[in-house]
Amino acid sequence: MIRRGVDRQEKKFRSLTRLLAEELKQAILSGKLSPGERLSEEKLATSLNVGRVAVREALRGREVEGYLTFLSSGGVAVSKPTQEEVEDYYSIASVLEGLAARLAVERALTEEISRLRELHQVLREAYKKKDPQRYFEANSHFHRFIAEMARNERLHGLILQMRQGIQKTRILALHLPERLDYSMREHDQILDAFLKRNAELAQATMIRHLQNHMRALLKVLHG
Repeated sequence: MIRRGVDRQEKKFRSLTRLLAEELKQAILSGKLSPGERLSEEKLATSLNVGRVAVREALRGREVEGYLTFLSSGGVAVSKPTQEEVEDYYSIASVLEGLAARLAVERALTEEISRLRELHQVLREAYKKKDPQRYFEANSHFHRFIAEMARNERLHGLILQMRQGIQKTRILALHLPERLDYSMREHDQILDAFLKRNAELAQATMIRHLQNHMRALLKVLHG
């Protein structure tokens, strides 16, 4: 009986944490919370009438996704990457993912190309619905699969590391609704290179795609 009670409490806590995390995400996506804005665990707990442990758990979840940043001072803020971070992440990621795209074309099995087409279709559906969140997720799956297709564990690990940093830039991307159009066309070009089995073209289009996105994000920072 005691174990069942504990299990119910744990489920209730997890459910509350997920709800809080979703509210935080929606507040960021809607612009109610701005990039760089600091958050107070105590104020959030009071305003939402919940415990600080649940609030911290929800904040940690959104930090992993790149929406929030835990500061060295101990506070929490809505993520706002610097120009240096954007340039560092994307300049490195473009080279790594360009190499992965070339290797993936050279090593891909027929069924893997079919799977990439499926992931591309999910991306296109999110684009048609103008759903940035779903687009971000589909985009991550598309790029991650290409990295897996390269069959190079060290390269895959480096790309995942860069992708974690890139997550922070999704806050800036919310201010670029027109960027979705360009991004979708660039993903069409990447897929086309895979369908043509053109390794050099895949590498070039992947590099260009990430560098274009970097330049667009830097314009937001400078604006």
